[in-house]
Amino acid sequence: MTRCLVTASNVTVTRRETQTREWCRTRKEMLRVGPGSLAITGGSRLLGHRVGSECCPFHLDCSLLEKQSAAPGQEGSADSHGSDKILAAAFSPSGEYFALTDDNKRLVLFRTKPAWEKISVRWVSRRCTALTFSPCGNHILVADKSGDVFSFSVPRALEQGRLELGHLSMLLDVTVSLDGKHIITCDRDEKIRVSCWGAPHVIMSFCLGHTEFVSQLLPLPGQEKLLLSGSGDGTLRLWEYESGKEVHSVTLRSLAHELEDQENKRFAVSRISCCSCNGIQLAVLCEGVPGIFLFSVSPEPRLTFTQYIALTHTPIDLDFDGSAFLWVLSGVREEPLLKYKELDDQWQSVSNDEELTRLTGIIQENWGDLEGAGAPESRFVGLYKAVFDNMATYLQKKELRLESEKRKAADGQVVLASKVQKTES
Repeated sequence: MTRCLVTASNVTVTRRETQTREWCRTRKEMLRVGPGSLAITGGSRLLGHRVGSECCPFHLDCSLLEKQSAAPGQEGSADSHGSDKILAAAFSPSGEYFALTDDNKRLVLFRTKPAWEKISVRWVSRRCTALTFSPCGNHILVADKSGDVFSFSVPRALEQGRLELGHLSMLLDVTVSLDGKHIITCDRDEKIRVSCWGAPHVIMSFCLGHTEFVSQLLPLPGQEKLLLSGSGDGTLRLWEYESGKEVHSVTLRSLAHELEDQENKRFAVSRISCCSCNGIQLAVLCEGVPGIFLFSVSPEPRLTFTQYIALTHTPIDLDFDGSAFLWVLSGVREEPLLKYKELDDQWQSVSNDEELTRLTGIIQENWGDLEGAGAPESRFVGLYKAVFDNMATYLQKKELRLESEKRKAADGQVVLASKVQKTES
């Protein structure tokens, strides 16, 4: 089944709905780093750890959590097709809380200080594609495949969610401006929307310019109210989000000079992380690209490319911690976790680090439970537009029709000439 997006000049743009529906149920392993804590998810498993703690890590298997009760008149669980796979996760800004959603439509909230513990399990109406906390940490915002955003209270951990806003297209990411006044969402139809949180029906602006689905959003610290976005079109774009004005853009393909086989890669942005300890530093991953793009944000403002770290395998995820260390989940069992630090304006690998050694051992011990894999599966293939050139097909059919008419006309003339000869004789 296909969904028609645009029809103009005999060119039709479609997306395969079956592939798109599966996207929201496809999630690779994730790495999330918060103040004082680190979390790794894989399949239905969560591994939580307090940085610097000698205690055993926190383990949770979503498949062992309670199931949602069936609706009146139905038997069994409300959704018997869920796989319990974790789809989205995030730390609160303070690092005190952690939340995740899974394929069985659970929203699970944890407290991480002084030790990890599960607080509540709530339910969302649709499978979620993204999750974030508000800057104050009192709300969780969840975006789902049907285009809706719900907010859930953190202090009132058993209270059900409230619908905040909706799109006509599947949402791929949601974030909140650092002042807490705007909810910013992006969808598979190339749009970024900025809405007022107090009155979500009031749309402040649209940030338009991407030519493929928008996969990542990140509000940048500072007074300029800047937003960074990443897309399936292989670009990073910097916006003044209140006005919707594009400030700067970067094409990632042009920066990966060391990368072989570039023509077969689309450079879809799969992850962006930010550190503001020493200016604004950015780390970017692209799907299927075995390396890390690093940028800084200059005062103009502009994105300044600083370094490309080539890796032997395609990294799965990354995140900065509060001490300006960059953590990378590699997906390789022998060295599942990498750590980088900026020294002399170059990002260099950290070795002989006690915390890194301890975490590496924990991940290796739980490798089977986390469903570690060397090559992450493609998450974006069903989101790209498929362009069918109907004009070429039309011209080809027209040419065949004209040739057929010419042949018929020629055959008719031959028959007519033979009849004239017989009449004369």
